Amino acid sequence: MTGELSHLLPEATLAVGVLLVLVADMLLPAGRKASAGLLGVVVCFGALLAAAVSQRGSVSDMLALDALAQLARPGVLLATILVLVAGRAADGRDDGHAAWVALMLALALGALVTAGSTNLVSLYLGLEVMSLAGYALAGWKAGDRRSAEAGMKYVLFGGAASGLMLFGMSHIYGLTGHLDFAGIGAALATDMPLPVLAALILAGAGIAYKLAIVPFHFYAPDVYQGAPALAVAALGTIPKIAAVAVLVRAISLTVPDTLVPPTAFGLALALAAIASLLVSAFTAVASRDAKRIVAFSAIGHAGTVILALACMPGIMPVAAAAFYLAAYTVANIGALVCLAVFERERGSAALDALPGAMRQRPWLTAALCLFLFSLAGIPPLAGFLAKWGVLREALRVGLGEAGREHMTVAALILLASTAVSAWSYLLIVRAAVLQPAPEQPRAARLAPGLVAVVLVCAIASVGLGLWLDGFASIARALGG
Repeated sequence: MTGELSHLLPEATLAVGVLLVLVADMLLPAGRKASAGLLGVVVCFGALLAAAVSQRGSVSDMLALDALAQLARPGVLLATILVLVAGRAADGRDDGHAAWVALMLALALGALVTAGSTNLVSLYLGLEVMSLAGYALAGWKAGDRRSAEAGMKYVLFGGAASGLMLFGMSHIYGLTGHLDFAGIGAALATDMPLPVLAALILAGAGIAYKLAIVPFHFYAPDVYQGAPALAVAALGTIPKIAAVAVLVRAISLTVPDTLVPPTAFGLALALAAIASLLVSAFTAVASRDAKRIVAFSAIGHAGTVILALACMPGIMPVAAAAFYLAAYTVANIGALVCLAVFERERGSAALDALPGAMRQRPWLTAALCLFLFSLAGIPPLAGFLAKWGVLREALRVGLGEAGREHMTVAALILLASTAVSAWSYLLIVRAAVLQPAPEQPRAARLAPGLVAVVLVCAIASVGLGLWLDGFASIARALGG
């Protein structure tokens, strides 16, 4: 039992960290409350070290430390560190900062539990911990109507998704007699009746909600627009890493090999991806707020990841999805950190508030453009290589395997939606760089932590784009 519990050391570190941050907030004098942010970063580094030395194993058939978890854990923790380091610099206040750090640690804790889940109970627990922390982060701005609206919409849609998920889970247990993924897969080894397939789709509602794919995407634009930019950076990346990890494990263990795509299950993934790509492309262009554009584009990025998973079975589709998530995470966090600065200084991230940004903060605006170009898939940045990996897998499956011609159509839609989405990113670039503006006041010096986060994300966006062996390396890490 002690050996099993040692696998939970990263999660235990984060759980203890939440308590330490809250206790420190009570004990520290008013002028030292900013130390909570530093404590949160130290806790995350401790959890990262614990994850690095952890051996593969499982905990009571509830959590697994497998190759997927070993990839997801560092991703979640590194993303949390980036947001925490930028958080204190962008927040500029002592009051309430410790609570914000505690919520970030709780979000990461829920993500780690979700990413390692092998059981419907642990999956629900992890998703709900993430959701509860996310609700508070979305409505963080006290007294701000938009932030309150963002938090409320996140709660309402999250509650609906949670209800659907529990409804599906209860039917899965009733129809198969199992809660663990492997047991469900064994019960469905010979046949998957339509009621079970419907229950699996309902149970996936919680994961779809975290990924913000169609039709569980309606909350994303309003939540992204109203919530603080740094909260959006966390909510738009950390839950997605965890959701993709557990989705891959659930497909691998629950859906029998004979029923893995190209059957109706794989077709459902492809259709969800296509719908997300189309909705994202044509709604982002009509938006006039930078964070809202990022929200709509995030739906398309999630659809691209799902498109990669629709190419399963095989290790390379999973590697393509993992590489895409890495490229998306660093670019998305970097872009939203930049927007957090402009939002704080200009009072809004709307396009009509961005003119003059290049003159006032030239290097920060240049970094914002780099992140947007990466999200758009412009070479040689990480987004281009990531999109190419997914496109290659979709074309390989669509052109090379009978009965999966719909994947070729999905690949073409990915190309078209990428071109349309690029225009929405150019709207932000045009507003910040090209549109004339009156003389701007001298900008205050940015905090070193915020500068460091932007530089790290920029270097990662360029470095991942040049890592041509990235897909093969990830496949080897996954055991392929």
